[in-house]
Amino acid sequence: MADVNRDTIAMKRAWPFVYAAMLLGVIGWLNFITADDRQYSRLAESFLEGKLFLLPTSPNSWADTAPFEEHHYSALGPFPAVLTMPLLRTGYFHLGLLSFVMTLGVFYLCFRLARKGSYSRNESCWLALAFCFGTSFIGVAALAGSNFFAHVVAVMLLFLAINEYEGKSRPWLIGGLIGLAMASRAPAGLNILFFGLAIILGVGAIQERMTGLAKLLLPFSTVVGLLALYNFARFGNPLESGYSYQLNGFGTPYANWNVPGNTPGPPLSLRYIPNHLWIFLFGLPSTDAIGTSVLLMSPFLVYLLSVRRWDLTNKLITLNVAVVLLSVLAFRSTGFEQVGYRFSLDFLPFVFWLLMRSQIKVTNGFKGLIFIATVIDLCLTVFYLASGVDRRLG
Repeated sequence: MADVNRDTIAMKRAWPFVYAAMLLGVIGWLNFITADDRQYSRLAESFLEGKLFLLPTSPNSWADTAPFEEHHYSALGPFPAVLTMPLLRTGYFHLGLLSFVMTLGVFYLCFRLARKGSYSRNESCWLALAFCFGTSFIGVAALAGSNFFAHVVAVMLLFLAINEYEGKSRPWLIGGLIGLAMASRAPAGLNILFFGLAIILGVGAIQERMTGLAKLLLPFSTVVGLLALYNFARFGNPLESGYSYQLNGFGTPYANWNVPGNTPGPPLSLRYIPNHLWIFLFGLPSTDAIGTSVLLMSPFLVYLLSVRRWDLTNKLITLNVAVVLLSVLAFRSTGFEQVGYRFSLDFLPFVFWLLMRSQIKVTNGFKGLIFIATVIDLCLTVFYLASGVDRRLG
């Protein structure tokens, strides 16, 4: 009887790891059957040629690019393209390979963060499962698209920064990581707010805190400055990344395109927030793929309502999340062609950090909601592919 009980306990402990391996296998397979849209590889090729504009290809595809003065530019953050440059030099490159490797990294970093929060290995695996397969992250991790890859890179950098803060907490490294996240996904750079306020409002002499703030902001500002120079060299405006000129997937300027969730007008406006907030909270799956409710994608997040620990760090995390959420809701698009609401990934690692810091109990009910979320989100990913919205299958 004792041996049977030990075997049962061992199976329960191993189950989330086996389940994670199965889901990672599915994600890897989807990455390799999805054709690379080549936006980042084309941008990397341009960088290797010493050019900032996209080089013509045969056949030319200018979807999602920004035409300006007889050239087409990428509106996406440049850092993921820099990451692809070494692989392009090898003569073989598929974005799915790099995306899958970084997805493994995100799973490990989420698991590691949970372990730092005194969760067991089994509980930490459940939390990593929740983030990687029970949120919008599954949609960007499973498909080899440049817009999706930018999210994977940004999420990995945010988890690296949070893990560093919970570890050695070196401000210069955190500032550099958030700067690179901004060079991947601009809204992700707003997470510098948490770390800056944490230093300013933290313990220690004023001079010591100001020194820490300077160490944080110096590498971050360096990356921001390089991005400004990059934009100025392309568009003559350090604040223009290309979104004002960007074409949609059908070759039409976004400013002239009017469909639900993708409103014509400037890239940023407060008037977009009400409609986008409704989609974020209550959107239902559809072939338009303009956004699906976070409550449907991640029902386990209702456990945030049980948070009782409101120390300074948790309050600052919440403030930080609110600021980044408002910024992505104020963007003209919800993230057309997606599973879930992918722009939420610009702050979602901080939401999980809040869960972990609050020592939310990983009960059977919590695990059940995580399992339900992973099944729903995997089905939505398959639905997205089967619906014909994604036409990039190889």
